[in-house]
Amino acid sequence: METSCGDLTTVEIELNGVRVRGSYRVMGKTVVAYFDEKIKFVDYGMDRPETVAKWLLSDLSRAKPRKQRMW
Repeated sequence: METSCGDLTTVEIELNGVRVRGSYRVMGKTVVAYFDEKIKFVDYGMDRPETVAKWLLSDLSRAKPRKQRMW
């Protein structure tokens, strides 16, 4: 399911039975995906930007949380 909000588009995937929602935008030939406070980007080449955004969202949602630095 995708809904557009200006140039930022919401995308939803199902990962291990859990629905995960993020957003992405296309800038030139690059897809920029956003999930929580994480950002990942890649050139989409021959693939559709929507497909690449779902792959990036999958990667971002599987990533282990980083430890907070204590200053």
